Formats: sequence, structure tokens, C-alpha cells
Amino acid sequence: MKTPPLLFAMAAAAALTGCNRDTTIDVDKSSGNPPPNGQVFANQERDKFIAAMDRQRAEFDAKINELATKSADLQGDAKVNADKALADLRVQRDAMNKHYDELKSASGDTWDKTKADFQSAWDSLQKAYDQTRAKLTSTSPDANK
Repeated sequence: MKTPPLLFAMAAAAALTGCNRDTTIDVDKSSGNPPPNGQVFANQERDKFIAAMDRQRAEFDAKINELATKSADLQGDAKVNADKALADLRVQRDAMNKHYDELKSASGDTWDKTKADFQSAWDSLQKAYDQTRAKLTSTSPDANK
């Protein structure tokens, strides 16, 4: 009996459909057991959040560097004030980065509090950046153009 090619194609598609699943199981290093399903989801969400914050932190550093470039042409008191504001912003960024390092190493028990502490530091840094940018924009030689 001759099997139609369509039947072969359907059988192959059905067999290959199951091959593309991510079957990676995180294992608790201390016990060697896989975590409960809810913990796997939490770990995935944690990893997504950290990856997103890696990107945002890199973008933020670029924004600080852009402010520094724009303030390079300032002179006198405006230059002194801009340099101080940028230095303060970098100190605050370094403090946020310490919270970020704590966040990356936080366990499930401490994740929520550590994330809240990080989020607070991140929000404060964003606010400081906005204030610094506003100050530098108002004193920039290009501000009136």
C-alpha cells in the first residue's frame, strides 16, 4: 500500500512540534531539587526584570554622558554648577548601582524588599536627572536658540 505524501508531512510536523519546547529546569543548588512551578515563574520574571534594567541602566549612562557633552561648552559659574550637578548625579547613580548589585543577588525571600529599595533608588535617580537636565538646559548657550 502506498502512503500519501501528505500523511508523511503531517506525521513529521506533529513529531517536530514537540521538539521545540524549552525543557530547562532550574535546580536548587542547595538541595538539588527543582523549585516549585511558581518559583520557576518568579525566577523567569526576575531574570526579565534584571535584563530590562541592564538595558535601562546603559541608556541612562548614555544620557548622563550626553549631558556632560552638552555642558562642556559652558563657562564660569555655569560650568562649575554643571560639573557639580553631574558629579552629584554620578554619585547617586553609583548608589543606585549598589542597590542593583544587591537586587541581582537577592534570593526569593528578600527579592520583593530588595526590588522595592532598588526601585526607590532608580526613581530618585530619574528625578535627579530630570532636575539636572532642566538646570543645564536653562544655562546652556543653545537654550535660547
